[in-house]
Order: sequence, then C-alpha cells, then structure tokens
Amino acid sequence: MESEVVALYSQFFGKRFEPVDATDGTPRHSCSRGRGLRESAREHAATVRKDEPIAPFFASKCINGTNMTGLLFITLIVTHTVTGSRLPAAKERRVRRLIRDWAPLVWLAPGERFLPLGVPEFLDNVQSDQYYLRTRIDVESLLRNQSSFLYGRKPAGTVPVYALTKKCVSTEKTPTSSRTPKNDQNVLTLISNNELSVERRPDTGDLTAQIVEKIRQTATGSGIDKRQGENRFRRKMHFHVTYWMFYPFSEGKTICVLDLGFFGSWPIPTVAGVCIGTLKGYGSHIGDWEHMSLYFKDKEHPLTMYVSAHDAGAFYRYDPQNGTFVYESQETRKGLFQKPTFPEKVYTASGSHPILFSARGSHGLWTAPGKHKFVRVPRLYDESGFGTAWPTWKRLELLPEEDNEALPGWMTFKGKWGNPSSNCHPLAKLGFNICEFVDGPTGIPMKRFNFRC
Repeated sequence: MESEVVALYSQFFGKRFEPVDATDGTPRHSCSRGRGLRESAREHAATVRKDEPIAPFFASKCINGTNMTGLLFITLIVTHTVTGSRLPAAKERRVRRLIRDWAPLVWLAPGERFLPLGVPEFLDNVQSDQYYLRTRIDVESLLRNQSSFLYGRKPAGTVPVYALTKKCVSTEKTPTSSRTPKNDQNVLTLISNNELSVERRPDTGDLTAQIVEKIRQTATGSGIDKRQGENRFRRKMHFHVTYWMFYPFSEGKTICVLDLGFFGSWPIPTVAGVCIGTLKGYGSHIGDWEHMSLYFKDKEHPLTMYVSAHDAGAFYRYDPQNGTFVYESQETRKGLFQKPTFPEKVYTASGSHPILFSARGSHGLWTAPGKHKFVRVPRLYDESGFGTAWPTWKRLELLPEEDNEALPGWMTFKGKWGNPSSNCHPLAKLGFNICEFVDGPTGIPMKRFNFRC
C-alpha cells in the first residue's frame, strides 16, 4: 500500500518521492476506561470528576440484595440507554467500523526527530504545577538526552490515536409498512436485543417485560403500537469524529534575527538565502495536540473532512466517484498573518484512508508533501514528505463524547499540557508571545469541534 501511495504522489507532483524509515506495526488493542491522570494530574481529576450516576445505584443493589433492586437496575439501564444518545448495537458497530476504516494514513516527515507518544507515558514524566503539566526534568536536559520521552516512539501499531466521537441525535418520521416482521428491531427503543433482551433474563418474569416496555414508550414520548407504523421514529446514523494525535514536543522555527541589545532580537530577512544576523529558534513547546475530523451522515463514507495545520484548517468534500476529497474552504482560527495554501485534492489509501502529511518538528497536518508557507510575516514554512508511515487505524482508542463513564481521567484536565513559556523576548511583557519556549497547549476538552450536528 505504501509503495502505491508514493508512486501516486510522485506521478502527480512530477518528482520522485522515496519513503524513509517506513515501518509496519501489528494491531494492538488497549483500553484506558476509567484510567485517571498519572500522578501529576490525579489530584486535578479528583476535584473535577465527582459525579458517578450509575455506580452508587449499583452499590445500593449490592447492599440490599433483593430481587426488586435487580429490576430497578435493569430499569436504570434502559432509561439511560433510551434517553441518552447511545445507538443500537448494530449501528454502534457500524460507527466503530467507519471510524476505523476512514482513519487517516499519516506520513511523518523525513528526518523527523520528535515522534508521537501515548498520553499515559507522557503523564508519567510530568507533574502538576497549578495550571500546567510541567516536565520533572528541565527541558534542555531532556533535549540533550536522545532517549528521553520528548523524542516519542515510532508510532505504527504502538502509539494510540484518540478518536473523539460526537453522535448527533436526530429523529425523523419515516413512513413504513403497517406490517412489521417479528424479527424487526423495535425502533422506538433506540436499543437492540444485543444490549438488553428480556428473554435473556427469564428469572425476572413478565414484570420485567412490562417495566421495560413502559420505559421504552415513555422515554420516546409515544405509546404507539408497533403495528400502526405510520408515525414511527427512526434514528439515522449521524456523527462526527476527531482523530487526535499527541506529540510530547513541538519544535519551533529557526529564523534570522538581529540582536538590538536592550530591545532584544528582531527578525530580519535573509539576503540571497544567507542570514547576516543570527539564527535563533522560537516557538518550541512541551506537548502538542494535532487533529483532523470527519463528518458522517447515513452514508458508508464521510461527507466532509477538516484538516488542521497550526491555527488554520481546511474543509474538504468527499467525492465518492473519484475516491478523493476536494477542497471547499479554509479558516484561520487565530493569527492575522496565517494564510496557508491547501491543495485542491486529498487522496486516499486502500480506498478510504485519507493520506495526510505531518510537518517536520511542528507536526501540523498537510494534505500534500512539500514545502508549505503558513505565516507571511516573518515567512515561516513547514516541510513534509514520505518519511515514516503511521497507519492510525492500527491502534485507535475511542473517546465517546457523550459518555463520561467511558472517558479516561485525563480528559477532565482543563489546563495546559506543557511547561509555561520561558526565555522570552523583552516585548513579551507587553503581550507579544515571542519566546524560545512558549506555553504548552490546552487539551482536547478545551478544543471546539470543527463540525456541528
């Protein structure tokens, strides 16, 4: 598959691309349900996450130990399932399959030193410092140690990608036949027989069946007989997913500056490609969250894709005829001078995986290999290409946005995933964010979705 992708881009851009250090991983599955912040953020998580709506009820069942509490627990499950946004089991499996089948193939850049890392390993190496997750060892020492966690790991099959899903609840009236086969799922329940089946609980008898049926009708606001059919409500599959990739370190840009003493260093243009001042790096930071998003609505393919590069991003529409994503528009989330140019088309690998390119050092996602100007003043460029292949579907961890019980503890942290800024320009006191090391980024809970239901 990788050789086909390289050949495709070589033909399209008119020059030969060679993969560097491409690796194949084996599928690994892990689960982080209920996992708290490792050491550094555990106290913060404890102060934020205080509601446990199901666990206390189950505890009362264990204490009382009566048959009726068992019925009430079944009732609670049904109520939670119907009134929430959980899909029937068949559709849940379909959603998971689509998330996996359309996960991106990300090419890390040739010569990339700062690789991705799983969140738990990162948390093992930082400590909570008020609003920040600060490294236990100073950054300069970590950068000198090539085996430190800042350099991450080769990602294929080993580093998780966090897929945050948002299910859009929409009920639509659909005319159906007045005759319904016995094996048809009761669409009023919003759950499937695989999740809750009265027949599988013979010890509860007819009383359980009556309770379950009553809740089904009440929660949907309808007591219509299934045979009437005309006003039944059917839930369509409608959701969007954001694939979050985490890097422990983001390398800033090296620019040509002139030292003006008390006024600090100021960027100056190069002359015929030569810096007549001093080359200095700015904008590096601990912690780096990158993402792309897909929007699905009752199709076996996404309708739209969003690709994020730094503080900008582009929207692409999927063309099922050609199997490509076509550019539609772009946005700049912040920064007056950020105006990147995005290619017209995004190709797919194996017919479904969007092919994206992570910029060397800074990891912004681009939809083609090459050199990308993303800031006009001073001129800043990203470089991307065929380095290490990262098939993100090899290890996906699903984060259901609507189900707090299924989220890992670190999803409650609302601070910054890195050290505070340091080695700043004198003008930083006036609000200019010109520092050798800038603040770490905020995490997933503080980011807005790129799509709305």
